[in-house]
Amino acid sequence: MRIYGNDAPYETYERPEKGVALALGNFDGVHKGHTALINRLVFEAKKRGLSSLVYTFEKHPMNVFGGGKAVRLIMTNDRKAEIMGELGVDGIFFEGFDREYASMDCETFARDIVRGKLGAKVAVVGSNYSFGQGGSGTPKTLAKLGKKYGFEVVEIEPVVIDGAVVSSTLLRELIGGGRVDEYPVYAGRPYTIPGRVLHGREVGRSIGFPTANIVPKRGFAIPPDGVYATVTKISGALIKGVTNIGRNPTFGNNRRSVETHLFDVTGDFYGSLIDVTFVKKLRDEVKFESAEALSRQIGKDKENAEEALR
Repeated sequence: MRIYGNDAPYETYERPEKGVALALGNFDGVHKGHTALINRLVFEAKKRGLSSLVYTFEKHPMNVFGGGKAVRLIMTNDRKAEIMGELGVDGIFFEGFDREYASMDCETFARDIVRGKLGAKVAVVGSNYSFGQGGSGTPKTLAKLGKKYGFEVVEIEPVVIDGAVVSSTLLRELIGGGRVDEYPVYAGRPYTIPGRVLHGREVGRSIGFPTANIVPKRGFAIPPDGVYATVTKISGALIKGVTNIGRNPTFGNNRRSVETHLFDVTGDFYGSLIDVTFVKKLRDEVKFESAEALSRQIGKDKENAEEALR
């Protein structure tokens, strides 16, 4: 799959002579609703003999201007592109988003970007898709402009599971509530945070449970304080473990940290890039009366995590 933007030169994109089938959206998390849209994109492309292209943004539009509450991301662009490739997409275009781009009116976007720059003959969008200055454009707006500039619009209805509309907002709510075990129901995969292992306070080592102190990728959604059953990917290996998010109140610490005790592994992982996948929340973080009491609880946490990960 070809990638444009996201550190790859935009200039390498050349409009295919036969045209493209285009998917428009942000696609953070690439959840089951997004998957349905991408599957339709690939179908339309094959049916029409076109290349399939996803058009999205390098940065979340809500995080460009500042002044408001930042939208916490739930997937890296690299992972997003990887999943798109697995779904059969030919290319993904990460557009830069700035104030000038945000001021573009709907007609200019349809004429100069969708048809002109990208060469779309069909555009696939979700029913809640918006575009143009202030997000004033809707799928119906795009369809009307498509008739004018020579491309068709296919609108996809939302995916509903257990009465809930699948969306990136819903996924963030699940993460924020610690309901990581429910996340795969809507996303199609468990929630994973990328990060790097750095030197920590080594509190776990002092009570017999050495941990990897993890600095998550900046701007990512972090589950609430507590203890979680997790699987950590290091150098291609998948390792079961228990991850504590919080301030280690038993030892009077104030700085929030993410620390993972990896099962049956020894070694120095400092500096390693890792992915921590959250499977289930085991308990809230609490202050214990002593280090010994905490050590006993961690032993129980390990047993519960083994059961959850089985």
